[in-house]
Parts: sequence; structure tokens; C-alpha cells
Amino acid sequence: MTSRTTRSIATGAAALLIASGLAVGSSAAVASAAPDTSACATAQTVTFNDINTAWTNYHLNKEVVGDGTAAPGGTVTFRTTVSGAGALVSRIDDFHPAGFELVQARSSVWYLLGGQTWTTVTDDVSRDSASNSVYHSGAGWTTAGNAKATLETTYRVPADATPGEVLNTGAATNLVLASGRRVANPINTCVTIREPNPTEVVTGSLDGLGLGSVTSGSTALGDIGADPATFSADLINGLDLGQLIGAAAGS
Repeated sequence: MTSRTTRSIATGAAALLIASGLAVGSSAAVASAAPDTSACATAQTVTFNDINTAWTNYHLNKEVVGDGTAAPGGTVTFRTTVSGAGALVSRIDDFHPAGFELVQARSSVWYLLGGQTWTTVTDDVSRDSASNSVYHSGAGWTTAGNAKATLETTYRVPADATPGEVLNTGAATNLVLASGRRVANPINTCVTIREPNPTEVVTGSLDGLGLGSVTSGSTALGDIGADPATFSADLINGLDLGQLIGAAAGS
């Protein structure tokens, strides 16, 4: 009887260990699979084309500004851009890795007064800690005539980030359509954590001195000499419907 009872207890214990994810004779839990980063790149574009877009293309692009790497405690900048066949953009979302803290946010859209302008919107964006996202919304920015609407976000990388990690991100937008919410999370635009360079080790990070945005090349005039035609097309980007309506009402 004692032997039978002992075997029953052992069998029950083994079943309990298996059900809880532990192997019999092992003190470690079964390891979870590592995230798949095989599709990662420093820039990705997702195209939406369905009945709600009248079978026309809308593009959601996200890129890492620079070489796609960042040091622990440094900063990294992402640009999320929406373009398409004419519908208005009312919101742009940036999904960032957990633990990243927003330092600055800027938008690039076309305004009736001022034309194509980068505007700091750090105090105007909304943060959602539950989804690790930052989003900017407005009255509506056009995508007609090859126009685009862009949200640029700069984050502080956690000081305990591990060099060698490849961290995925995501993006989303709201188009003013019958069913206009479009999400690509993850989008496979990834940032790779690297070892601090010698200067960053001494200074704590050049980006921490506020130099990241100066060297990012993210000004509206950056490409005027290289491609005047593209620059001219970009000047119609981001029409602010709210300003147009206000201007019309006041005239």
C-alpha cells in the first residue's frame, strides 16, 4: 500500500510540474522563444488598399533617423509618415519600445499660413503607457497631390538597455474614411542598442547635450538642393483643413 501511494504521489507531482511549465528533474521554467527580428530594417512601409480606401493606396512609413543604433542612456529619433490618395489624416501614432521616454516631438504638415513647417508638438502629443505609444491628432492633414503628414519623435533610451538588443516598434494612423484606423504594430522598423562610443562614455552621451536633433537632417529645407522637384511637391504636404475652414469663415 505504501509503495502504491508513493507512486501515485510521484505521478501527480510530475503532472503538476509539466502543467506548470517545469520539466521533471529541472528547476528552470521552459524558456520562451526570442522575438523574431529577421524582418527588421531601419525603414519600413506598409501599404493599405481595401474597400474602405476605395481600392486606392495609403502608405504608412516609419524610419529610424541616423544609422539605426542608439546607446544606453542616449537618444533615438523616429519619423512616422502617412501619404496616399487624398483622404485626410487626423492622427498619427508612434509605438516605441518599453522604457523609452519621450524627449521631443515634432510634426511636419502643410499650413495655410507658413507653408511646410516643422512644428514642435511635445506638449501637444498624448502618451499611452499601456500601449507604449505617443500620438498626435489634428483637424485633418491632406494626402492629396503627393502630400504627406509626419510625426517625428525623439526618445531617451533606458540606461540599462542591453547592447546587442534589437527592439521593434510600430505605427498607426487614423484616416478620415468610413473605417479609417490603420495599425502596423509591429512594423519591423527596429533600433539596435550598441555600446557607447568613447565620447559618450566620458560625457554620458552627446545626445544628452541636445545635439541629436541638430545632426539628424530633419529640416524641411534639407533636400531642396538635391531634388528641387521633390521639394516643390513636398510644399503641398499636410494641408491643415481646420485652418482652411477658419480662413474661409473669416473672409
